[in-house]
Amino acid sequence: MESYKRLENPRLYVAYYEQVFNDDGTLSDGDLASPTDSIQIIIADPTGTVMQALTAMTVYNAETGKYYYDGYTIPADANAGTWHYECRGKSGTKLATGAGSFEVSEEIA
Repeated sequence: MESYKRLENPRLYVAYYEQVFNDDGTLSDGDLASPTDSIQIIIADPTGTVMQALTAMTVYNAETGKYYYDGYTIPADANAGTWHYECRGKSGTKLATGAGSFEVSEEIA
């Protein structure tokens, strides 16, 4: 798990896959794809308080299906601990979600 200090800007990544059901009823591994409508991120601190509401992510190196977000600065008084984020990709009526986490530590004076 990545670790950041207060006032740093974490770079958070997500890969968007579209899966389909195979003829035998199993779910495919999925192929990297770009959602047609949007891909957004939500960041929450260890108490579950949303610190960054739904915000658009950026395409990573123009590779289809890979995105990042680095527009959030961890506040100077941020709670130390494990922070969580959720990514939401939308294509028409289809919605895909994914999650991740990172650690925020206090600075040592």
